[in-house]
Formats: sequence, C-alpha cells, structure tokens
Amino acid sequence: MFNLKRDAPWFFQYLENYYHLFLDVRFNNGANIKRDIKFSVEFSLQGFEGLLFYMYKPGIKKIKFNLYRHSLDQAYTIDDLSFSLTKNSVNSLDFVIIPFGYFKDEHQFNLDIRSKEVESSLDLYAWAPSNLYKHIKSVIRIANQYSELIPIDDYRGYFFQFHSSFKGNETGRLFDLINLLVDIDKTVDELDNTPIFEAMDSEIKSLVTKSNEFLFELCQRSIPLDIKNILRELERLKFNLDNLSKEEIFNWLDDLIAYYSMKK
Repeated sequence: MFNLKRDAPWFFQYLENYYHLFLDVRFNNGANIKRDIKFSVEFSLQGFEGLLFYMYKPGIKKIKFNLYRHSLDQAYTIDDLSFSLTKNSVNSLDFVIIPFGYFKDEHQFNLDIRSKEVESSLDLYAWAPSNLYKHIKSVIRIANQYSELIPIDDYRGYFFQFHSSFKGNETGRLFDLINLLVDIDKTVDELDNTPIFEAMDSEIKSLVTKSNEFLFELCQRSIPLDIKNILRELERLKFNLDNLSKEEIFNWLDDLIAYYSMKK
C-alpha cells in the first residue's frame, strides 16, 4: 500500500480534493550521468467521456501540463514529454491525470510509458477524496489513502480496473484547478523570496483557452450518454444492413431494446 506520509507526491497538497490518478514512473539511468530524455505516455481510458488534465515535473523548477477532450473508448499518445535524469541509477517521476466528466458503470485504464533512451516501470494509484469529517474542536478531514491499481493481463494486453468509488470530477471544477495553478505559479521560497517554479503564464493562458472551448462544446451536447450509445449502435446497424438477413436485423433491434430496457 502506498504510504501517504512517506511517499506523498509533491502535488498532493493541491489535489487532495480531486479524484485523480497518480503514476509513479521509474526510469533506469544505466549511464549514471545527468541527461535529458524524451518519453511518451500511451493510454486508453475506456468508458469515460469528458476532459483529461495531466501534470508532471520535467525538472526541479518546471511544471508541465495540458488538457485533452476525451470521447468514449478513445486512445491517446502524449508525445515529446521530457524529463531530466540525475546521476542516480533510478529516477522517479510523478505524473498525475485528473478526469473531469463521467464514467460508465464499468471502466478500465490501459497505460504504457515508452522511451527509446531508457527502460521504465511504473505503479499506478487512484485517489478518491473523502467527504467524511470528525468534529474535534475543529473540522478535521478523515485520513484517506491512495489505492494501488493492480495490472490485469488478458488477451487485450495489460489494463487496470478501477474501484467503484473512483469517479470523474465535475467539469466546473476545472476552473478551481486553474486557480490552483495560478497560486502555484505565485509561490515563492520563504528563504530567498524567489519563485519555486518557472513562470507558467503562457501555459495557464493556453489552458484557459482550451477549457473555455472544450466546456462550451460539452454544454452544447444535450443528448444523454445512453441515447448517444443507442445512436452509435443504430449507425453500426445501418452500415451492416446489406450483409444481414431480415431475421438478423430484427434480432439486433431486439437486443438493443432488451439491453436498454434493463438499464431503466
């Protein structure tokens, strides 16, 4: 089990109130020298629709982040990510993914870290914020823990199954996250009063632009998710009509009716 007090990632104090995924990535620095490497993150978040935010530290004073619009069963490859290796034989990277949107009843996460320069391994953890409180003179949040997601091997490759308690954050909370990034950008070292991280003005402005664009598009979608799934199935049926018998068409429609009737 991930020990929060001992192993808490640097961003935890900012993100403890968000559902998020924490990737503990380890790069094997066989050369034992300081150097910069490139890597990519390939992932598929099945059964999810909404926005995905990622963030990581490529160096001591740098923070990189971006936002993606995610449709059901869509796969992504985030290329040209960078990381500065130290002289240690193993270098650890904290990489966080925050979903804003909705999961279906069953969902899973396919993930792979790739680099042509070094070997890597990873552990994946999920964080679900606690809404429980204790009243002892003041309001104290109940201690919570990261839960490790164990990879499962099947004919589709390795994937991670989520616990039912893991959810997507409300899309409106994306603006709270932007405010947090602004606060981080303004944070200074108490000893010498210098910024802790390099300025993120342009990155934050780009994030605001993407947020406005993506959230506006999501607001225009008034069709419920189940109706969208029905429409997809009907579209599949339409493109297969020439290859199906009359009986097969009726059976397809009967299956659709039976399946969605059970979900009501």
